[in-house]
Amino acid sequence: MLTKKQKKWLWVFIAMFAIPEILFLITPLSILSFVNNFSATNITAPIYYIISQQFFVDNPAYLLLAIAIEWLGVVGILITSAKRRKKVFVVISAIFLLWLFIIFGLTNMFMNIR
Repeated sequence: MLTKKQKKWLWVFIAMFAIPEILFLITPLSILSFVNNFSATNITAPIYYIISQQFFVDNPAYLLLAIAIEWLGVVGILITSAKRRKKVFVVISAIFLLWLFIIFGLTNMFMNIR
């Protein structure tokens, strides 16, 4: 059982992962482009209603910042799950962490190309 303080921190870590993921749709971005290419609908990330899509091309540091915040959130969830000995959540968090690390590396690589 988690204490009240641990529950609050767990919700903070979940929010650190979920809010950028919902706003930027970083992970399923390839799925969105696949759906847009083969359907008549045009699905865009919610953040693009506030700022233009060119913003992250011009300022990739903000995209890296969003990925880093997500990474910290997943690390917090991973540590909390490991302390509670929830192996399923540890494995899922580790997979998310690896996936975000790959996305961070690819974004950083593409940022340095130009």
